Amino acid sequence: MRQIYFLAFIFSFYHGNAQLHISPSTSGDSYIYLSDRFLYVKNDINLEKNNASETEASIYLRKESQLLQGEKSTNLNSGNGLLSVFQEGTSNAFDYNYWALPVKDNISQNQFGAVIFQPKNKTNSTPVQVTGSLEGTSHPLRISRRWIYKYSGSEYNDWQHVGINFNVAPGEGFTMKGVNGTDSRLINGVENNPGNRQRYDFRGLPNDGEIKVSINKDQAVLVGNPYPSALHLQSFLMENPASTGIAYFWDSRDNGDSHDLKHYEGGYGSYSPGANAYAPAVFKTYNGAGEETGNSGETGNEIAREYSPIAQGFMLKGRNDGFIHFKNSQRRFQKENSQTSEFKNQQKSEIPLLKLSVIFNKLYTRPLLLAFRENSSKDEDWAMDAKIYGVLENDVGWNIEEAFYNIQVRPFRKNDKIPLIINLAEDAELSFKLHEFRQFESDAIYLFDAVLESYNRVDKANFSIDLPKGNYSTRFFISFIEEKEDNLQSELPEEELDVLIPEALIVQNNLKAQLEIQMLRTDVKQILLYDLNGQMIYNKTIPIGSANYTLPTSGLRDAIYILKLISSNNMEFTSKISIKN
Repeated sequence: MRQIYFLAFIFSFYHGNAQLHISPSTSGDSYIYLSDRFLYVKNDINLEKNNASETEASIYLRKESQLLQGEKSTNLNSGNGLLSVFQEGTSNAFDYNYWALPVKDNISQNQFGAVIFQPKNKTNSTPVQVTGSLEGTSHPLRISRRWIYKYSGSEYNDWQHVGINFNVAPGEGFTMKGVNGTDSRLINGVENNPGNRQRYDFRGLPNDGEIKVSINKDQAVLVGNPYPSALHLQSFLMENPASTGIAYFWDSRDNGDSHDLKHYEGGYGSYSPGANAYAPAVFKTYNGAGEETGNSGETGNEIAREYSPIAQGFMLKGRNDGFIHFKNSQRRFQKENSQTSEFKNQQKSEIPLLKLSVIFNKLYTRPLLLAFRENSSKDEDWAMDAKIYGVLENDVGWNIEEAFYNIQVRPFRKNDKIPLIINLAEDAELSFKLHEFRQFESDAIYLFDAVLESYNRVDKANFSIDLPKGNYSTRFFISFIEEKEDNLQSELPEEELDVLIPEALIVQNNLKAQLEIQMLRTDVKQILLYDLNGQMIYNKTIPIGSANYTLPTSGLRDAIYILKLISSNNMEFTSKISIKN
């Protein structure tokens, strides 16, 4: 038996060939086994299947090994032989992974399971079983066909069931739920399934060359890395102008326990190649029709996304009708940390960036990223600014043309005020927390409140504010300078707060929960009170000549209000009042 091992050559980081042909000989099987190495083949590969099941495949990629090939327009790889590459996914039978195949089925005419195997040892695997049951199992490895879907469209009903008839082309993505149970077989020192991850063996003819997937304007399509190597996602996105240039990754609550859609908790995080940064998902809840009903209080994982590992699927949105192009020039040899799905040795980005978290009612957090590049603008920039994939009823984002973005890239100007947009379907407490800088330095970072004309430093401490329901698109901004020396948001004394305007002395007596108005002029005829959304709370006409007036505030929530006095000659005098009962 001819065996070619590259793991023994310590000083040979890769092995290269112009062309590669592997076939069994009269004396036995032939195969290449790589351990923590990469194989580069400039042109095409021809593989002939080996005779013994123990060494059936022609190329084995183990311990982060990968295959790269030279640039070409089509897949010229041929033969009935197999490349075998391991990849891991969640083991829970209730949770989805988004996949793409790194190999193609060259034997069984697109039957699901023909390219997915259960590893038995370093070289031998058995085909998975496909079951119609709701849940799959780890040992023997059974995958439920009920949860295999692909997607292209704009509505929940655009999910297309694939099942066992696997009409998923290279580059297209698909969903697949994990499995229950454990498989304690050790391969290269790692269990097949220790109870929280499942190892799969993808076997088939390796995908190669340019691969195209159609995309439509304003619609989403599920795609994925189609190669048996890492994909430089940053380059891939920047080279595909038919998409918005943003990749969206599904993330969900660990250890789900139901197949009912109304019990799902998950959402999409955003990767911007222009910022070279990822904003994690905010997990949403759904009803039985797939409509969003709220949030679960959880936020997804922080994961490095510059490189997409073998077989990883993700969503793209269409900027124009056209095609998404995967190319060999976008492939890289980049090792993956199998424990966290983050790549090791990520390149350090030189893009300045800060991370702002906004916490709603102490229940859930919306992560926002702000990056700075001189070749960007304050408006929407392709492949830089990332729209939130599914805005919540109570949500916040960077305000770009009245739309919600969780990543914004713009040039740094110290005098800029960078607008936020907030929408609240109910009264809420919002807490702003600045928790990370990357290559970014500033003397101070403020949350500017245009209504209160106040500057609140968020680089020193968290800032919280209670807001009534409504839309706030012109009130809150991130600022790097404080334009006024004094902060106009008054700190409320324990007992009372005095406000002096030309017509009256206004005292909010918090101990008595009442607003006390002492007239300095006797021609005030009307008193009005508004909240900061402009909603009238109180409207009282008083006799001209009244010296004092008391307005009960015990039924009002603690907040800032606008008090308006109207004189007999219709002059208006306005003041902000902080009420804390």
